[in-house]
Amino acid sequence: MSLVAGSPWIRVERLGLAFSLVIAVLLMWPLRTHATDDTFVHLQYARHLAQGRGPVLNVGDRVYGCTSPLWVALLADAMVVGMNGLIAARTIGFLSTLASVALFMQLMRRTLRLPSLRALATLVFAAHAGIIEWSMSGMETSLAVALTLAGFVALVEGRQFGARPVRTGTLWALAALTRPEVVLLLVLWGTLLLIDVHNRTGLRRLVFAMLPPIVIYGGWLLFARFYFGSFWPRALDLSSLVADGGLRLERVWSILRMIFEMDGVKLLLLAVALVFGGKRLWPPGFIAQRLLPAAWLVLLPCLYVARGFQVETRHLLLLSPAISWVTWRAAESWWLGDDPENTSRRQQATVLGFVAASLMLVSSLSAYHGTVRPRVERASATLRASLIPWGDWLAVHAPPGSSIAAPEVGVLAYLGNMVVVDLTGRHSPGIIEEGRGRDPAHLAAELRFPRGVRPDFLVVRSSRAYDLLDKSRYADHLIPIGRAPGWEPRGVPRPDSVYSFYRVDPVVYAMKDSLD
Repeated sequence: MSLVAGSPWIRVERLGLAFSLVIAVLLMWPLRTHATDDTFVHLQYARHLAQGRGPVLNVGDRVYGCTSPLWVALLADAMVVGMNGLIAARTIGFLSTLASVALFMQLMRRTLRLPSLRALATLVFAAHAGIIEWSMSGMETSLAVALTLAGFVALVEGRQFGARPVRTGTLWALAALTRPEVVLLLVLWGTLLLIDVHNRTGLRRLVFAMLPPIVIYGGWLLFARFYFGSFWPRALDLSSLVADGGLRLERVWSILRMIFEMDGVKLLLLAVALVFGGKRLWPPGFIAQRLLPAAWLVLLPCLYVARGFQVETRHLLLLSPAISWVTWRAAESWWLGDDPENTSRRQQATVLGFVAASLMLVSSLSAYHGTVRPRVERASATLRASLIPWGDWLAVHAPPGSSIAAPEVGVLAYLGNMVVVDLTGRHSPGIIEEGRGRDPAHLAAELRFPRGVRPDFLVVRSSRAYDLLDKSRYADHLIPIGRAPGWEPRGVPRPDSVYSFYRVDPVVYAMKDSLD
């Protein structure tokens, strides 16, 4: 049941929200030049969509390689009205992050009793190092977090959880169009709604909850099947991305480590609060939908592990609002005890909340200044020193309609205006089948491309410049044209990583066909 539905804002909440928004802006601003190669992948899809050529990376090549159709559509809309794509992406991310802060305050107002804790929780959320890291990257992460969080706010509106099923379903369907993992949240919610069906009202709520996802997300799936020939993007195709498969222990450990790096203090507080006050979170007449945040926290990492998905911190940010929400709910229940109206207990809870928030802020700000900001600055600087200049060079010097094979294709496609062959296989069908179990450098050395694919340029990432001249049997037909530092998306310096750029003599393909 919503605790403060429709209650007026009080001063501490207004001040807390204002300070939170200011902190978010101050932390985001130094990261305003953040960009990744995947940022430019989205921009290339959006540019072609804006030009009326469809949501594709290469014109005429209908490959479902984009995992965020809503994000691409928003960028395409911005381009249609004349905005620069990269500026539009960063602006939407910036505004989405501020919206998330405001939405989190609204979630706290509806589920926490103490205004002081609402303000403190929002302040901590605004300084979340992981959310801030990706806010200005031009990626869809901030929008996905905002839409997921908006769905949770809608979930707790009204007199009980799930009283606004149409609004909740609509928001989460849009979130699923931004990050496909949110489909799991919809499935979990639908399952819990089904458990809660005890009468006609429950059945009606289930029906109205599922209608928006069926119309919105189901409509997209039908379009994707018709247009791309697939319901799912290639990035979610386990067989094409993971050769070893299985539930690998190191993958589990990597996910847990990233979660604790971002939200470790909260999780420790949550564990203690559940031990000492968890029973109060189970009121009489308990409905199954209250389990949704906890189920989401547990099952999303399990989905990543089961699918063999290569997880980055930005994928786990979908969990951060729920972690914060569940933690503060459990902590307040513990601190207030069995007499939540007791003045002494409320004062004690405020003091404990201030101490907990201080520890969380210190942890977040330490991660921001010690890890996030240096990592973003290094990664962005390397991208500007490697792929971006080459994208600009290719735009001027490559003949119109030229193609290039590379392990990272976003910058080269968008800035170079090139047809690209993705050596990782995410955007180029047939690559994985040609080189299963082999790395992109080996595919390049052997010119192992699908039949009919003959790139004019080649990019290889290795520990030594121009090493294909020693390793490839086609070396005489590979003309070195330059090199650049290897870009590291995590910002970790690797002096042994270098891009080598080659022009490919087209004669080599006829020779290769005869040898094969």
